[in-house]
Amino acid sequence: MKDTSEFGKDESMKTSWRKKAHKLVKRRLPIIGWIRRYTKKDLISDAIAGITVGLTVVPQSMAYAAIVGLSPEYGLYSSYVGVLTYILLGTCAQATIGPTAVMELLTFQICGPNYPACVILTGFYSGVFELLLAMLRLGWIVSFISEPVTVGFTAGAAMTILSSQIKNFFGIKGSKGNGFLGYWKKVFSDYPTISMADSVMGICAFVTLILLKKLKDIKPSENKFIKTTLWLTSLSRNVIVIVVTSIIAWAWSGHTPFQLVGNVQGGFPSVALPQFRLPVKRVEDTYYYNLNNQTYNETSMLNMTISTEGGDDTYLSFMESCQLLKTGPLVIALISILQNVAISKAFGAGGKVDATQEMIALGVSSVLGGCCSAMPISASFSRSAVNDASGVRTQMGILVILSLGFLTPSFYYIPKASLSAVIIAAVMVMIEYESIIPMWRISKMDAIACLITFACSLFLGMEYGIVIGVCISVGGILLKSLKPELTPEIRTDSRTGINYLVITPSKSGIHFPSIDHVSSTIQKLCLKHKSCRVIVLNFCHWSSYDYSGASTFVSLVKGMKKNGRMLLFMNCSPEWVKVLGLAGLQNVPAISGDKEEADLSAHLSRLDKEELQGIDSQAIGVSNRTDKSVEGVIAGVIYTVGQPTVDLCRYRSK
Repeated sequence: MKDTSEFGKDESMKTSWRKKAHKLVKRRLPIIGWIRRYTKKDLISDAIAGITVGLTVVPQSMAYAAIVGLSPEYGLYSSYVGVLTYILLGTCAQATIGPTAVMELLTFQICGPNYPACVILTGFYSGVFELLLAMLRLGWIVSFISEPVTVGFTAGAAMTILSSQIKNFFGIKGSKGNGFLGYWKKVFSDYPTISMADSVMGICAFVTLILLKKLKDIKPSENKFIKTTLWLTSLSRNVIVIVVTSIIAWAWSGHTPFQLVGNVQGGFPSVALPQFRLPVKRVEDTYYYNLNNQTYNETSMLNMTISTEGGDDTYLSFMESCQLLKTGPLVIALISILQNVAISKAFGAGGKVDATQEMIALGVSSVLGGCCSAMPISASFSRSAVNDASGVRTQMGILVILSLGFLTPSFYYIPKASLSAVIIAAVMVMIEYESIIPMWRISKMDAIACLITFACSLFLGMEYGIVIGVCISVGGILLKSLKPELTPEIRTDSRTGINYLVITPSKSGIHFPSIDHVSSTIQKLCLKHKSCRVIVLNFCHWSSYDYSGASTFVSLVKGMKKNGRMLLFMNCSPEWVKVLGLAGLQNVPAISGDKEEADLSAHLSRLDKEELQGIDSQAIGVSNRTDKSVEGVIAGVIYTVGQPTVDLCRYRSK
């Protein structure tokens, strides 16, 4: 029987482990859950959504590759990898993973132009950080990036991206520069080389994009066909502009006056680990960076080549490569997680978002992308909105994008000015200037954090902007906890007509950073209201505590006793009474229970002048919830103040 019992326990344990393992696999591979319910109706909806999003992602991905100074095929590679991986691991059907303007701007500020090995390695390392954060369940870190900081950061990114496209937009020749100020410096120094043809092309493309975007706001009659046509035309505005401008450039006989994208490598990328030792840049321009007392050039992609010859002198060491990247991959990982979780919440219909699973999906996508020549990737707000509006049912909807990768030979004639117009039109909506006024009215600290983040992102760099913004937001929270607001109020006892001072704190705990402020404020209020010999400290909002706070209150009680005053603790919970006792304030009477007010009244009715003689006062702890129930205590205490020997703490309620 014993063997049979042990055998049954073993089988039960095995069954339990199987259930846990199955649950874990199903949770970490969401495709297992929805693929069984996949229907023909879902397939039709996903096909429509996939084609619609594909018309948006192809021109956008090529344009975003230009932000980081690479040829368009790198943008397409990034779209493929994100699509394939998110089908297996993603939890939000609407989210589309691929290159985004913010990700590529951050990457450009790390690597500079025309440095594909650095871009690919940055994306790979960002995926490693995302997986590490997922394993350690550290997704809560992104909670420190507040909404005002995000608004300032994205606005700074949008302005920087817009500035980086001005030269291509107007066909200005020469190197692009580096950073917001560097972009505009190069624009003004090289403006004599402006191209009239590219300028006209860029302006016309931009105006067309804005007008086509407005089509979806037109409310036609009940004709469903016209309504759908307008919506689809507005949705496909990027591809319409790219196709039309490409036809114009192709139809131009002889030498075209436009700057074109040129040859774009088609097909799928080769699969291999990224170069962990980055090649040294060989350039002819005059911008340099210093690494370990050795100077390397880093500048315009027009004059740039990367040495691929053998020998250690043509490659940075592993440590030098890491020093070149600095904290860039970690910053990219955090911003990517923030965007992905925000999109999942926005389109999740109020459902719970598994932040850990989203980090796993992003991490695997980025690591695999690093093996497939992809740029850093993240979820895209604009493309996810298009996916949702197109009626996507599952993650399978974005699979159709893959078929568009075979159209790459036709991308040769795309004008750079039209790609710049697509980027500028896309990032303009990221500048949420209308949020500043309500933000200032609600919280000036949030508005200041937003503006400082915006300025630092523009002039110091995106990675510094986000770090400084987070520090300001966290500092604002610490400042509020450092100086909690204390509200004084003079009240009058109805039995004696004598005034007493009630001090009520703001809704926060009392901890060591704020205890000095609380103590000094109470003493200042006592000096200001000298006629009030009784001070009532309301504990209604103080639910948390530490040793520093408790010991300071004990010191306050003793100090006020020497000055002929009495300190009362109102709404003092049993936990607080215990803590004050442990800190040295012995015999603190407290009233608690369902019959709190009745017990307190009965307790005070037994106090008279004769009983109070010979008692030395320290403090009274009161856990009442109404002012009337405190008046009896106030009356008794006011009666005793000034008596030479008063000690209520020795009094025991019977």
